[in-house]
Amino acid sequence: MSLPKMFSFWALLAIVGVAAFFTYQVMSIFLVPMFLAAILVVIFRPLHDWIVEKCKGRNALAAGVTTLIILLIVLAPMIGIFSMAIKETIDLVRSDDQPKVEERLDRLRKRMGLTIPNPPLYHQIGEELDNLIDTPPTGRSADAATSLITQLRDDLNAYRQDLGETAIQEVETARGSDLKNRDQLLADARAGRIDPIANQLADAAPTSLITGDVIQRWRSMSEGIDLVNAELGEIIDAVKKEQLTPGDLIFASRMEDVQTLFRRQTVEYLGGQPLATARLYANPGDREASRLQSLAIDRLETIVLPVTGAGASFVGALILGLGILILSLYYFFFDGPALISAAMRLSPLDDEYERQLIEEFSQVSRAVVLATLLSALAQGLLAGIGFWFCGLESVFLLMFLTMTLAMVPFLGAASVWAPVSVWLIVAEERLAAGVGLAIYGVAVISLVDNIIKPFVLHGQSKLHPLLALLSVLGGVSALGPIGILVGPMLVAFMQVLLNMLRGELVKMGEAENAKDPNLANSS
Repeated sequence: MSLPKMFSFWALLAIVGVAAFFTYQVMSIFLVPMFLAAILVVIFRPLHDWIVEKCKGRNALAAGVTTLIILLIVLAPMIGIFSMAIKETIDLVRSDDQPKVEERLDRLRKRMGLTIPNPPLYHQIGEELDNLIDTPPTGRSADAATSLITQLRDDLNAYRQDLGETAIQEVETARGSDLKNRDQLLADARAGRIDPIANQLADAAPTSLITGDVIQRWRSMSEGIDLVNAELGEIIDAVKKEQLTPGDLIFASRMEDVQTLFRRQTVEYLGGQPLATARLYANPGDREASRLQSLAIDRLETIVLPVTGAGASFVGALILGLGILILSLYYFFFDGPALISAAMRLSPLDDEYERQLIEEFSQVSRAVVLATLLSALAQGLLAGIGFWFCGLESVFLLMFLTMTLAMVPFLGAASVWAPVSVWLIVAEERLAAGVGLAIYGVAVISLVDNIIKPFVLHGQSKLHPLLALLSVLGGVSALGPIGILVGPMLVAFMQVLLNMLRGELVKMGEAENAKDPNLANSS
């Protein structure tokens, strides 16, 4: 090749590369809808061929009818389920039925043994301690600080009274009956008298190990509150004598010591660090509950709501993507062979490779996508029936979660129906419904996966389970939700390409051996 010709070739190649880059930038937002359309065309090609025959070869009419059928049986139901699931999620987080929610949570805490005495008062004491520690040096007078500390001591004494009443109730629960001198015990608890209550409780149930533990925990906590009150009294005296300035570092340090002592006593009273942490998380204060609810709503607005079209820009992108998907479906069915022929003419690959790739793409699409989608759809619908019969709320949300997780290897539909079964048994105390859903989940929901996939695959090779899991996780990380389908498909397609490459290398080796018999004999 002459130098001018070579220069022209490389210049043309560079221009093609630049044009391809900018073309990709322009077309990138349409690649996912077109890719989904191509998969749907492969899956529904037999149906389209049958419709073409019924339409007596009128390809335009047949393409329109096939596209309409796909919209009716695939896209419309999926969009409907997805929209209802998101609506139920938002309603669940923004639910104003606070008494009902609190009742359920309180029942669940009691069932799990995660209750604490008077959570509002406990969290109020914690907030008062935080306020006294966080006050800036010039933000509070001595009288104001003294007033706040006095209020804190009053709340601590009220909390000790509640702990005493709780101890009495625990002993009565262990005995299975009320104590005869209950009124006197409650009066002693309100007065903060520890020893009389401890002695009377021990006399009431001397052989009960539970009673001994209750008395010991309450005595320790009550003595800890006395230490806290004593420390607070010293701080008040120091402030009045102008030895401490409210808000300075020494004042804050001493209040932090008080806070640490109170928390340490609380952890010991609640049964040690792990159990105390679980109980405190299960009994959030109003401020913490509001923060968690606001956080959940913010996450929904930033993650879920944009996906459903809460923002005007995304609504436009969603409508545009759906329109491209529908148009691509129609034209792929109407003019598919011509488009494939044009692509083959532009491709530098050999026609044999191109036909093989198209055939393998069809097989991989059916093997990976169709089997996965049908199995997930069936499991979601069956699970929805089970959830509805159990009288659960947010059925569409649970259905959507089941469909989504059913496509993830190792997790599957059981990652939804199993926790729901536990919730029915533990939180709602519906043993029959929970056990029935678990049996239904094992015998029907999860079993259908082992029926549909082998039927659809017809013995075709599948991805190794570990490779399938990694392809799903990697696909979601790189491409978002669509990666659940695209990830495994790309990995399976890569396997096909490697097998084709291996076959070509074998052919090249055989050709070399045929040219050189000595090389063949030595090998």
